[in-house]
Amino acid sequence: MRRDELLNESAQALQAVGIANGLQEARWLLEHVLGKGPGTVDAARETRFRELLSRRLAGEPLQYVMASAEFYGLELAVGPGVLIPRPETERLVDFAKARYPGHHGICDLCTGSGAIVLALAHELPAAEPMVGIDLSPEALAYARRNREALGLYRVGLIEGDLFAPIPADIRFGLVTANPPYVSPDEYDALPDEVRAWEPRLALYADDRGLALVRRVAEQASQRLVPGGWLLCEIGAEQGEAAAAICREAGFAQVEVLPDYCQRDRVVAAQLG
Repeated sequence: MRRDELLNESAQALQAVGIANGLQEARWLLEHVLGKGPGTVDAARETRFRELLSRRLAGEPLQYVMASAEFYGLELAVGPGVLIPRPETERLVDFAKARYPGHHGICDLCTGSGAIVLALAHELPAAEPMVGIDLSPEALAYARRNREALGLYRVGLIEGDLFAPIPADIRFGLVTANPPYVSPDEYDALPDEVRAWEPRLALYADDRGLALVRRVAEQASQRLVPGGWLLCEIGAEQGEAAAAICREAGFAQVEVLPDYCQRDRVVAAQLG
C-alpha cells in the first residue's frame, strides 16, 4: 500500500472517532513506524502501523501508543502506569532553574517519568546531589529507563512517600514537585483519554485537590536550607489556597507563577 493512501485512510479513521488533529497524529504514527519519506509500505510494517492505529482508535493516549513523550527537549519513555508529562510543566523547570541557589542538592517529589529532575540535571550540570522520589514502582521503572537513555547517571531515583526515604539530616537547595492536585469533582470531569488510561495515583487528591500540596509544603519546609526554594505545580484555580498553605508551612516569600496560557500553575516559596 502506498504511504499517502495509508496516511489518508488512517487520518479519516482518527477524525471519525473525534480526534480533531487526526491527520497530524496519523503522520506521527507513520513516521514512528516507517521514518520519513514517500514510498510503498511493506506488509510487515503496515501490520505494525495498524496495530498502533487500533490502540489509538480505542482511546489510548498517543504518547502511550508511541511509547514516548517530548519534554523540555528530551525524549522520554512513557506508557501505562506513568503520568504523561505536559508542556505546562516545562514552566516549572524554567522557574526552578532561575531560583536554584547554586549550592546543595535538588530533590524532585512525585517524580513520575523523571521529567522534571532529568530536565534539571540536563540544564544544571553542576548541581549535585539530585534525586527523584516516587511512590509508584511502575513510574520509577520509566524514570530509570529515561535516566539510562539520557546518560544522566548522577540522578538518584528512590521509591517512597515524599521525603520518607531520605535521611532526616539531609537538606536541599531546591525542592520541586508535580503532585496529584486534581480534586474529586475535577477528576470525574477529566477527558476519558486521561481518566481511563493515566494513573489515578498521579492525578487525584482529596481536600479540593490540595492534600498532597499541603504535605509537600509542610515537609519541604523542614528539608530546605535557609534561602532554598520549593517549586510545586498546582491547578489553575489553586493559586491563592496553595500560597496560603506555603505561608502556613513557614515560607517567608511566596509567589504564584503562570503557565504559557497565563493561568496559575506553580507556587514558588522560599524558606527564610
